[in-house]
Amino acid sequence: MRGGGAAFYHSPIQPQGVRSTCLGWSSWSNFVSDENYDIKGYTATYFAARMLNLEWLQHRAGAHQMFPSSTDIKDAAGNLLVTSYAVRRPDGTWSLMLVNRDENNPHTVRVVFEDSRSKRPASFAGPVTLVSFGSDQYVWINDGPNSHPDPDHPPVAALLQGPPSTFMLPKASITVLRGRVVLKD
Repeated sequence: MRGGGAAFYHSPIQPQGVRSTCLGWSSWSNFVSDENYDIKGYTATYFAARMLNLEWLQHRAGAHQMFPSSTDIKDAAGNLLVTSYAVRRPDGTWSLMLVNRDENNPHTVRVVFEDSRSKRPASFAGPVTLVSFGSDQYVWINDGPNSHPDPDHPPVAALLQGPPSTFMLPKASITVLRGRVVLKD
């Protein structure tokens, strides 16, 4: 998306059993099924797709405007640990998706918006919806044909009053922040 992509397509969406792959036992589907294709559970791919389509973006609501965003959280080798993606949704709210690629550490981010025309800072105003999905909710256990997630929970959501300007990103997570943004005086 950062490079100008206009769409995201994932296949397969049909249920699939756990199989031996080059990365261990897994399912590349959105759903884990038994041999009769009865759904036994969801994969991390399913939850990540829901985060994109139902939390970050406003599903079936119209055109979204994507804006440049960045973070400066890097490891000792200079690799970017947290990436950000900002959209203005059709309902006028702003949605910021933050991906913490650090498998071992949470990171605190300070969110600042800037009006590109006036160069004035802006911030969330009023409540902010925070939705997060990461290793606290879902971890795949590679156990041969008995592979499964543990824990196996959906994303967690909270409505933050205030609004805060800093947010904690759990380790190995996707976090979406949504709310109204206003220019500071």
